Amino acid sequence: MAEQDKILHDLTQSDYKYGFITDIETDIIDIGLNEAVVRTIWEKKNEPDFMLDFRLDAFRKWQKMKMP
Repeated sequence: MAEQDKILHDLTQSDYKYGFITDIETDIIDIGLNEAVVRTIWEKKNEPDFMLDFRLDAFRKWQKMKMP
């Protein structure tokens, strides 16, 4: 079993040697939902200010809701 673990480790930890690269811009956002995430999404979507106010108001109301 140790032999298989070593082979698996070597394969998964080595650099990808076949040359395929995806050059796509990515945005990394923290896990979960909070005001910072809402603001980040608003900025990325380039939305007007009233949408930020609307989304933050909805987020705050959602936070106050009780679990069913």
